[in-house]
Amino acid sequence: MVDRVRYRASWQQSLPLGLILGVVVLTQLSNPLLWAHHRSGLTGLPFDSRVLAMVPVFLVMLELWVLSHYVGVTLTPEAVVVHNLRRRTIPWTDVAEVAVEPVTGGRRVVLYETDGRRTPLRMPSSGFLSRDRRFDDKVATIRSWWVANGGAAQAADTAGEFGAWGHTYGRPAERLGMRPAPSRSVPTALLLGWLAAEAVMAGFAVGPDADHPTLLGRMLGALVAISLLLGAGFLSFGRGVTLTADHLVIRGLRPRTVPWDEIQGIAVERHRGGRRPVVLEAGGRRTPLPVPRVGRVLWDSEFEAKIQTLRHWWRTHAEIGTTPAEAALQPPDQPPLLPYRGPRPWQKGVLVLACIVLGYEILLSVLVGALFLTVGQ
Repeated sequence: MVDRVRYRASWQQSLPLGLILGVVVLTQLSNPLLWAHHRSGLTGLPFDSRVLAMVPVFLVMLELWVLSHYVGVTLTPEAVVVHNLRRRTIPWTDVAEVAVEPVTGGRRVVLYETDGRRTPLRMPSSGFLSRDRRFDDKVATIRSWWVANGGAAQAADTAGEFGAWGHTYGRPAERLGMRPAPSRSVPTALLLGWLAAEAVMAGFAVGPDADHPTLLGRMLGALVAISLLLGAGFLSFGRGVTLTADHLVIRGLRPRTVPWDEIQGIAVERHRGGRRPVVLEAGGRRTPLPVPRVGRVLWDSEFEAKIQTLRHWWRTHAEIGTTPAEAALQPPDQPPLLPYRGPRPWQKGVLVLACIVLGYEILLSVLVGALFLTVGQ
């Protein structure tokens, strides 16, 4: 066995992304407003505006390099090194399982750690427009390194324990967090990010009765943009639930802590065309949980597994057996819900189209803002 194995995006996976970002760069570089022209009525931007307009080009090239050559994983005899925006080193003995899970339009590798943490790998992966024909071979290599360096023996000592999202391996975690699924958080963040970009442009744009943006307009635009970005961060990363040995922490607009022994059951009910979990407390209070949830368009492919995890933690830490309490909690005017089978093809198509449109609008707003909405112009 060699000393190191490095997996990153192959050239076939980098080519589609490189072509898309290359078109963006060429479009920006070919803009006639960036360069001085001697024809009347067509003058270039000032030098400082040109430099500012080149910032998006630099960021696009940096993003292409990061996604194509940096993110991935490195296998060493002692540990697996995960290269994301934040680099992590995980000893093989701390890896409980190397799993392959479906992701939107493809597959990816997920490391389940002995403390209950899930670490998805950006590479190797295989999906639409980024298919990797050697994906299965790479997964087999990662598993062989894991087995050869003691990870399987560590996992065998804790085999059968209930880990995250319903998987029966790994040590029981002391703390487990649930956040909105990427299929729910990414579209929301893109929508609010686009609105924030529009607010900045509106604040720095020249009004009909003014020859330059006013200070009040800039301040209002910046405040609205900051508020929208903070909202996007809260909806994507702030909301959720945290499971501990003593209680359930609900992180929403009004954070609450509910001890396990005060919970009578966890039910799933219909909500706005989708479904959501509801905690029934000893006092008769029904508390909807912010995650996991599925809706008409947005979904969570691990919804059922997360519900099973919630119920298992409740039964284990409240020291009760399996009871039909969940069925008794269902509203009497609603028929029983069948298990969630995942998103439908039209839901995936609508979500992908919406993300593409919003991403394009954000990029266009950044390019236009870099050209025209400079401070003091």
